[in-house]
Amino acid sequence: MLGGILILILSFILIALVSGNNLPVCSGSIIGSRIVSRRNGVLITIIGYVLGLVLEGDMLRTGVNAVLPFKSEQSIIIAFTVAIFVFLIAHKMRVPQSLSVNFTSILLGISMAMHLPINWLFLSFIILFWIIAPIISIIAMRPLMHKTYALVKKKKIWPTIKWIRLLLILFSFFAAFTLGANTLGLLYATMPKGLYSLLAALLGIIFGSLLLSGGELRRIGNEIISLRYINALNSQVVSVLLVELAVLLSIPLSNSQTFIASIYGSGLSYKNRILLRSPIKSIAITWIGGAFASFALAYLFAMLLA
Repeated sequence: MLGGILILILSFILIALVSGNNLPVCSGSIIGSRIVSRRNGVLITIIGYVLGLVLEGDMLRTGVNAVLPFKSEQSIIIAFTVAIFVFLIAHKMRVPQSLSVNFTSILLGISMAMHLPINWLFLSFIILFWIIAPIISIIAMRPLMHKTYALVKKKKIWPTIKWIRLLLILFSFFAAFTLGANTLGLLYATMPKGLYSLLAALLGIIFGSLLLSGGELRRIGNEIISLRYINALNSQVVSVLLVELAVLLSIPLSNSQTFIASIYGSGLSYKNRILLRSPIKSIAITWIGGAFASFALAYLFAMLLA
């Protein structure tokens, strides 16, 4: 009984942190481009989170079971506790964290410490997808940007901008939907099934989106690249397609990785474009360091409590 209550509390906290940390990946484009107000951008993201979690959140159970086949209350508590610790550090640094990488590393650490059978083939497929997806995001942006600008030049500029703004809002919603299905779905798939788990997840989404997204919004919207409509739209399109594919394959994939890689790719498509590299480096280092730290902490906790 007490273990179940603790799981609900920890899951609420972690989902709140993840929702706030990843909100700029979804609505940072439309907020940074001044298409919508911050309040409306957050509302669009919350609706997308909720619908994605409710409609497709269970699709990540195959991926979770491949890394942590037997989920006891103890293992779930360890997983959420370590993940919360890692994300608190990331939130303090105002750097978007990859929940998909960190949490999968945590589950792997627990399984190895408890000598549980791991589906190494599926895990290898997950890691390969993590490597390939950001590369695809960067490579795809150059031809996509060129084709989009060529299409825009053939049309009247103001009607075209109106359509781009509308599409950008739409794909920001779909970005939130896929994040709810994949990233938040990864957490939901680890929790015990039931109404209380769903309520804890939904409350965490609302709380985190409203109160914990300020620092990350500034980092994505202002420090990496000054977003234009077409840059932001193409970045969202590439990110949404890759993450939704990952959902269908039951692979945890970071929206922040694909989106930031897409933004970086759009910056590389301009010869004279100034792109700040230090935020990109700090984010990449935090992703890699977070994965190793998550694995080590989870392994240590599981060994001590076994």
